[in-house]
Amino acid sequence: MSNRSVRVGIIGCGGIAQHHHVPSYLRMPGIEIVAACDVSAEAVAAVAALADTATYTTDDYRALLRETQVDLVSVCTSNDMHHPVVMEAIAQGVDVFCEKPLALTYAQAQEMYAAAQERGVKTGVNFSHRRTPAAQLAREIIASGALGQIHHVSAIYAAGWPQYAQRPGSWRNQREKAGFGGLGDMGSHMLDMVLWWLGAEVEGVASNLRTFVPERLHAATGQPMQVTTEDEGMVLLDYANGALGYLCGSYTFTGRGYDQRAEIYGSEGGLMYDQQHPYQLQVWLPEEALAQYTVLEAGGAYDHPYTTILVPERLQGRLPGEPQRRRTILMDFVEAYQSDEPFAFAPGFREGLRVQEVLEGIARANAARCWISLPL
Repeated sequence: MSNRSVRVGIIGCGGIAQHHHVPSYLRMPGIEIVAACDVSAEAVAAVAALADTATYTTDDYRALLRETQVDLVSVCTSNDMHHPVVMEAIAQGVDVFCEKPLALTYAQAQEMYAAAQERGVKTGVNFSHRRTPAAQLAREIIASGALGQIHHVSAIYAAGWPQYAQRPGSWRNQREKAGFGGLGDMGSHMLDMVLWWLGAEVEGVASNLRTFVPERLHAATGQPMQVTTEDEGMVLLDYANGALGYLCGSYTFTGRGYDQRAEIYGSEGGLMYDQQHPYQLQVWLPEEALAQYTVLEAGGAYDHPYTTILVPERLQGRLPGEPQRRRTILMDFVEAYQSDEPFAFAPGFREGLRVQEVLEGIARANAARCWISLPL
């Protein structure tokens, strides 16, 4: 592995950049954050304070891409800006790590993927929860075949705060800027997660999206604004391997904070994943499969059938010298990016496009009140 020098630009300097992208880059050898861009001078200053090598600052992403000779950019803007920023980066031959969802629409995502392929631009998408240790273990168990033929998948990723209706509005409540609300924002992570776990495409969807709070006071102006994204979305899915699926993405799980769970049941076993317990899984496994793992709490009782197992250390991703911190998907991307081997990384724009197609199908199903077949 090489730690070759990489010049990075940050486009969009809000919370996700400050708390995830920049810290991940700073932990990787050979990475130099040289530029930062945002329409907010305060946000740019915050990133520049975290990365003192970011001496070029601007509110114009085109200027950053034109003038700084960066190798790679992190795109952390609002969703409506992913497409124009990424297309400009690709035109300049700059590699891209983009926030999710990849675009506002499936058509935009198709254009971004095709352009990146044509130019040979390296890509990554921040489906960050693939790095949760329990998610890594779930994938290992499913891929081993220990669950048998998969019959059922249910997945929830939801947020919930007291006084949800009184929370101020933002770009996330505007369809023209966000594309989706709770279903696309939260649920896109679980769409990617289950596709990654199963290795099976979605063949059909039915959905119901709902806005419970149609008007809010805008956080910046204090003026009333119409909410045009969903507060919650529920989806039924047909998978190509014969499994039936259910997905909920929501902002309305009052008092739950962030709630990310999944259950998968097959002909030979099942597992229950809960992000609140990132180093363990609840499983029902054949004896020979269970024997590979450390049991934390035995199951088998009528009222407690599932056994709790520990995620093996090899999948925990703890950082050397920082046991409370774990590797991120962005750190995996950087490692692949710096490698002397041919670039190989997922999730990239291909995976982002796949999720965007399912989201498009969900939107069409909700509008038409019917099942929509995929691929579109």
